[in-house]
Amino acid sequence: MNPAYYRVRLLCDLFWNLLLPVLVLFLVLSQTQYRLGFLSLPAYVAFIFLWGTTKDLYRKSMQEKEAKLLGARLIPCIAGKWPGNIDVLLNMMRAFKSSYILDVYLQLFEEYQCTTINTRILWSDTVGIAYILSRFRESRAL
Repeated sequence: MNPAYYRVRLLCDLFWNLLLPVLVLFLVLSQTQYRLGFLSLPAYVAFIFLWGTTKDLYRKSMQEKEAKLLGARLIPCIAGKWPGNIDVLLNMMRAFKSSYILDVYLQLFEEYQCTTINTRILWSDTVGIAYILSRFRESRAL
């Protein structure tokens, strides 16, 4: 997807990770005609986290299986404190206000000591590559 359409990407990610699980739970509850009452909000929030965790575990196991078949290794992932690496996203957004965009990635590359990293924001693979960063540093030095 074109980087200029980051708002569209964010909306799509929000739909797939927040609205789709809510819709699925709503349809299941309406088909079974089960009413949650005052437990509706906690049930929907818990189902969103359950959905994201299950999807993440399934995707990770499939990627590990494929990497093993190919004799490869997986790209290192950032381990955030909050589900969906929301804390990483918030830190990146704060840093974008006062620094260059790729400076945030430079800090992550240095912290994880690698040249390729997966931020996994909202349970979606987002890979940063240090080659782009080296070009960025060269252009900034000029």
